[in-house]
Amino acid sequence: MRRGGRILIVLGLVIGIMAAMLTFVMLAQMQTGGQPVPMRSVVVAMQTIPGRTEITAEAVGKQDWPEGLVPVGAFEKIEDVVGKMALQPIYPGQIVLAQMVVTKGQIGTRTNAPFLIPDGKVAVALSISELSGVAGAIQPGDSVDILLTLSPEPLGQAGRTTTAAATGTEGLPVTQLMLQNVLVLQAGSWSTSEGKAAAEVSILTLVLDRQDALALKSAREQGTIDLALRRAGDTKIATTEPVNLQYLNKRFNFNLVPVPPR
Repeated sequence: MRRGGRILIVLGLVIGIMAAMLTFVMLAQMQTGGQPVPMRSVVVAMQTIPGRTEITAEAVGKQDWPEGLVPVGAFEKIEDVVGKMALQPIYPGQIVLAQMVVTKGQIGTRTNAPFLIPDGKVAVALSISELSGVAGAIQPGDSVDILLTLSPEPLGQAGRTTTAAATGTEGLPVTQLMLQNVLVLQAGSWSTSEGKAAAEVSILTLVLDRQDALALKSAREQGTIDLALRRAGDTKIATTEPVNLQYLNKRFNFNLVPVPPR
């Protein structure tokens, strides 16, 4: 079983346990003077329903919940849920809500991409190679860091080095960690199946703030971009130092300087 699958199963169990505990506590608080608590029968997930998959009759069922705990958008009929597409993972015991699903008619002939973009974000496509795309390891749901290399001058003029005393390195390429913890919405074309081999993926769809989307477009046109795949669950923002010839000289004792352009 893949790492992502194990994480989903554990997360689903945790959500199910928390839901049961919350229901028990609220029932205890709502029962006063021996009066029965008003209940409402709603549709819940009976098994883990992965995001972007069709909901089957076996995946859902009915469960009684205290009326005061039922969130807005809950379904009361199983037939209103079966056949719809889950926009996000839905875990066992979780109430199925209207905002979690979409009908095939709403999607039509388009992809379901617009329904998967978080509020306040936009989706941006980025072309990758086997090298810049971490050898095909990146999958939907992963998070990546974007590494950018900018060259203020043409490499033909400033890209040659020689052994000498260290001097200034103005105008030489510099690499920096540009954006961090960027969500990958899709790997490959949206018109292809998810079973497409990772090695064939040549484009990624990333989720970004609008300003970051502008920065990525500018960086794509002016520099060279590579991606670094984050460990699952790692959301920390790191502080890094720009890397250029001067940095490499200092850290690794190369003692190189650029050859003046002819």
